[in-house]
Amino acid sequence: LELREILDPNNDPGRITLITGVGAGKFGAPLPRHIETIKEEGRNVLWVCDAMHGNTESSPSGYKTRRFENVLSEVKEFFEVHKAMGTYPGGIHLEMTGQNVT
Repeated sequence: LELREILDPNNDPGRITLITGVGAGKFGAPLPRHIETIKEEGRNVLWVCDAMHGNTESSPSGYKTRRFENVLSEVKEFFEVHKAMGTYPGGIHLEMTGQNVT
């Protein structure tokens, strides 16, 4: 929390973005704890889900890939946790390519 106080001493909404990304099925404990800590401190942050990096796998060809169902599952979990905690899920991070990568 000290770093957030240095970067945003006036607690301006939207100044600090916290990006979560742990992988599908792993939000259960860490995200609610983080949200609760921020709420207790009264900090205004923007919550964003990065469902890409926590769900990266290597394909048999060696390319990095992600299973769509895992990415979607993590995004749904992100929104469900925020709804349950009465906080605002501010956005999601996605990556796409037109190349055949898998």
